[in-house]
Amino acid sequence: MIDRDLLAKVIQDESIIRSFYLDLETDAALTKMDGLSIKIAEKQPDIPFNAAVKGYVGAVDADGDPWILKPTVDRSETLYHRICTLAFLLDHWMGTLSAPTTVCTIAGKDYRAVKVVKNAIQISSYNYLEHPFIDWLRADLVNRWLYFDEDRNPNNYLVIRNSKEEPFVVAIDFDKADFEATSMKITGIEGKFGWVRGEKTRFLTLLRPDNFDGLSIETFDSRLKSMMSIPAGELRKLARRLVDGYAEDPDGLADSLVENISRRRTYIDTYFRKMFKLESETKNISNSDEYSMFGASFLSAYGNNK
Repeated sequence: MIDRDLLAKVIQDESIIRSFYLDLETDAALTKMDGLSIKIAEKQPDIPFNAAVKGYVGAVDADGDPWILKPTVDRSETLYHRICTLAFLLDHWMGTLSAPTTVCTIAGKDYRAVKVVKNAIQISSYNYLEHPFIDWLRADLVNRWLYFDEDRNPNNYLVIRNSKEEPFVVAIDFDKADFEATSMKITGIEGKFGWVRGEKTRFLTLLRPDNFDGLSIETFDSRLKSMMSIPAGELRKLARRLVDGYAEDPDGLADSLVENISRRRTYIDTYFRKMFKLESETKNISNSDEYSMFGASFLSAYGNNK
């Protein structure tokens, strides 16, 4: 059973499963999004404040689900956001909750489209260095490192609850992901777990390297295995479908995207397995309360995060 199916079993909430397409295989989820009839709402529904100030407008699909749309400047920007859809699709494959993201065309105009996560609260409302949130954020580092997604601030994560009032974290906003970089923009530090990033003004994770001290490889094993198990052929099919009709050389671009992802995931898997030992060989060290942080204090406390 793949991780997406396991996630659906854990959530046990049909409305959430349907909204995030967890009842579909990943290629079917892409087909679903590409086939959606999305229309700008005549009466603008309430949309998240952060989206409103960035120029998004409210929309609704044929299923009655709300979306937010932002027009793209030109065809190259449309292609970029189409490629960023890979972040959602790979999250979906690996059983990671993230907001469905795509590109749509309405009356001849291209838009970046993001599905609204209903009944959500920003993670900054919680102490996300406590369980279960920190467990999710630790594993999520694998995904964001794979995507070279260096815009992971507290506004980029939401918390939803299922019918049993159990919390689940949802990743949103992938417009700073970079699947086209051919070199490693994010590399691991030798000797002690950590990372060096090319983009110094943003963040790879809400956590500090200290928040990974004392962990065992079992913390990441399932996510790493899920990442490594995605067949390269399936990756290429997804990439090719995403860029077809948007890129001048869709075959060449799809090949390049798959090569980049394959190179990165091999690096990440090797690095994590080198830096973390089996639980039987390590002692879990609790994080000190001095590292507790909340959304409002994030930038001031960790402005020098590398």
